[in-house]
Amino acid sequence: MTALLATTAAAVFGCADFLGGVASRKASALSVSAVSQAVSLLLLLPALFLFPAESVTARDIGLGALGGLFGGLGVAALYAGLAAGRMGVVTPITAALAASIPAALDFAMGTSPRVLGVVGLVLAVVAIVVVSTSRHGAEKTSMRALGLSVLAGTMFASFFIVISFTEPASGLWPLLGARLASVPFLTALALLRGGGLKIPRQALLATLGAGVLDMAANVALLAALRSGPLAVASVLSSLYPVATVLLARFVLGEHMSRTQRAGIALAMVAVVLASLG
Repeated sequence: MTALLATTAAAVFGCADFLGGVASRKASALSVSAVSQAVSLLLLLPALFLFPAESVTARDIGLGALGGLFGGLGVAALYAGLAAGRMGVVTPITAALAASIPAALDFAMGTSPRVLGVVGLVLAVVAIVVVSTSRHGAEKTSMRALGLSVLAGTMFASFFIVISFTEPASGLWPLLGARLASVPFLTALALLRGGGLKIPRQALLATLGAGVLDMAANVALLAALRSGPLAVASVLSSLYPVATVLLARFVLGEHMSRTQRAGIALAMVAVVLASLG
């Protein structure tokens, strides 16, 4: 179940990131991030009552808020990176860091998956890098986009780790804490940068779509983190470049190399092995 939930989260995250990257090419990445996160907050409110929690503590809300600051900054950095470079190139470091840091922590804390699971996780990290690397796009990747990728990956890893410590009985409430922290934080950054929250009409639909899909992905991720090892959930949910690269290829016409196609096939193998492990 963990593999299924994490893979679902990856697919939806990939679609959300694609829309956020498209919107950020027409509007400020901070504005797109703030508005999309606000949209996801509005969607979360009715879900809290449709799926009530057994028990919610201040600790769960606090951890959610801390994770929200990490995740919000990660989203803003990723959208800015996607706007600054090719979508098929910007994602490798982001995804690899988001996958490997929590997995390393999980193993250090004593988690011992079976051999097939370990092989699957290793192949997943390899697939993330392979899928996200383009021999045609590497020369066009700026140092700014590279730095944003490192920042985004580190922040996403931090989000995974913090949220994994919330109690299953708290339901979706940690995500409320996350959004109550990330929305004001990103809004303040957008206002301080002078761009405000104005989204051009041509970027509005993509921004709204990114917010809707981001919340759906976060719900799936939270369920994955609570149903199995942090290593499995973090690595498989970081396969989102597969969806982003495919959308960039078929919607924007970005080139996909044979290596990237092989990486997608490798990712599918990794998902199967990880689920068996």
